[in-house]
Amino acid sequence: MTTRHGSAIVTLPSDREILITRSFDAPAALVWDALTQPRHLLRWWGPDYCPLVACDVDFRVGGDWRYVARDMDGNELAWHGTYREIESPQRIVSTEVFEGFPDAGAVNTMTLTEHDGVTTLRTLVLHQTTENRDGHIASGMEGGMQLTFNRLDDLLDVSSTTAERFRRVAGRFTDRANEVAPAAWDNPAPCDGWTARDIVDHLVGWVPGFFGAAGIELAAGPSVADDPAGAWTNLADQLQALLDDPATATREIDGGPAGLQTVESTIGMIVLGLLAARMARWNSSACRRNSGDSFSPYTKVIGAAILST
Repeated sequence: MTTRHGSAIVTLPSDREILITRSFDAPAALVWDALTQPRHLLRWWGPDYCPLVACDVDFRVGGDWRYVARDMDGNELAWHGTYREIESPQRIVSTEVFEGFPDAGAVNTMTLTEHDGVTTLRTLVLHQTTENRDGHIASGMEGGMQLTFNRLDDLLDVSSTTAERFRRVAGRFTDRANEVAPAAWDNPAPCDGWTARDIVDHLVGWVPGFFGAAGIELAAGPSVADDPAGAWTNLADQLQALLDDPATATREIDGGPAGLQTVESTIGMIVLGLLAARMARWNSSACRRNSGDSFSPYTKVIGAAILST
């Protein structure tokens, strides 16, 4: 991928509107995730001198969001709003209030269009008055916005690395695992003798042993019997930390039949490969929530994650 630093365009379609247009050399699905998932937003939203330190997102129509940024002097700035419309993965309409000027709220309409691998983000900001719009422009928003989009550009530019692929897989796995009702983990699955809990148990039990044999110890977390989602999160966080540390990621270990492999390639080949292999053996009717709705923790937790890496 390539970056397009400093290329956002700001126009004024009407006396109450600001239109911000910015293109990214990345698929729309990746840009959509970066715009809507806190684990990504925390890594790019805001210029580097005033990054996010908190990000709460209830991503559904009627759900609320709130971002808190902190500048170099320790001052905190916050924004909040409510989602009015969501059309995944192409359109979001939400309110936005900068808490420093609580009476100057606006409505933002974000749209994504993709053509030949380039995704264009258009954000139309509708203010209540011309004065509010002009105040927004005069605040220096364009400079901060350019730097913010540069950071998003840089994040998207490394999206194909093993560290970022794993971050997306693990993040989606965790999101879905946290939605599973406790009793659903023990419902029977199409694989003879397996339950959804068994899938997590296999990963949490086997992966640390593999790395331990290679001299990399992973700390034990909650037991799969008591907390399968927590057990997975503990493992995933440690694997992500290995990938995010350049010295560890490039360290060579015994990859078994594959011979010497870096930690990065081992996680990319074995851990992600193991998830994909297990995914193929499940279907959407495997398990059910307590409510009786059709729900497969494995398909929804792992399947969607692997297919969208």
